[in-house]
Amino acid sequence: MRCEIWKSLCCVAATSVLFGIAGCKANQVKAETKASENGPTTIMISATKEEPAETKVPETSAAESSAVLPESGIVNGLYYHLIPASSSGDSGERGYYVFQDRQDKLSYKLLIAAGEFSTGGHSIEICDIQYDGSKLKITVKETGPKDTDTVIQAITYPCCGIEIDQLPGDIEIVSETGTKYERLDTRLDESELEKGWIAIIQNGAGEHMWMTYVYKTDDGKYKYINVAATTVSWGSTKWKKVVKGSGTVDSREAVVEEAKKFKSDGFVTFAGDASKTVHSIKEFLAAK
Repeated sequence: MRCEIWKSLCCVAATSVLFGIAGCKANQVKAETKASENGPTTIMISATKEEPAETKVPETSAAESSAVLPESGIVNGLYYHLIPASSSGDSGERGYYVFQDRQDKLSYKLLIAAGEFSTGGHSIEICDIQYDGSKLKITVKETGPKDTDTVIQAITYPCCGIEIDQLPGDIEIVSETGTKYERLDTRLDESELEKGWIAIIQNGAGEHMWMTYVYKTDDGKYKYINVAATTVSWGSTKWKKVVKGSGTVDSREAVVEEAKKFKSDGFVTFAGDASKTVHSIKEFLAAK
């Protein structure tokens, strides 16, 4: 009898233990379920930490890779070559121009002009080139003569430039102080200017000319293109022409007014004049 009682007690104890274990498991499942509902559960795993593979970021600034800006190099896939700075540029305006030469690998050229100065001692140079794959930013440094410097008394046009193998859609040129350079225009091939003009009002001599090309439109108005022309080199017969502005006006008198503003109102050449006779402004106004 006594043995039977002990057997019953042992069975009850064993059953209690099993139910207790099951209850703990159930509570653990509920707790985990509730934790997952409240947020992710952090699981700590002891293992050897693997360092991520090093990703090589392309250089986006030419100045960052060298203490001195290299004369030639690559910035994020953009090939460039610096054009030596000069004090005898052909632009009296502050800004930059874009030229294209399809016969060269570095087919695009940017000329950056500091403007006109009445003395020597002024200079401009490129000190950084940044390119992020879509935007080209060029930073330039401008310097002027000190009060103690002896400089020549002459008109100077400091400029510098850069050649690149592709032309980004977004170009920004700024000075070290943050002043922006405006794009003045692109240089046109002479063949583009030669199409359909009826007269050229021009002024100047020697290596520099200011020219206003005049065109007659289909609706009886007059289109003009102001061009600054400079010989390629001293004594050369080849000219490089840079567009300075254009527009359309109602009359020849208005064209002459625009030419006066541009300072090209000296003499006139008519299209088709085989003798290339120089005509006056009055003759241009009378030839309606």
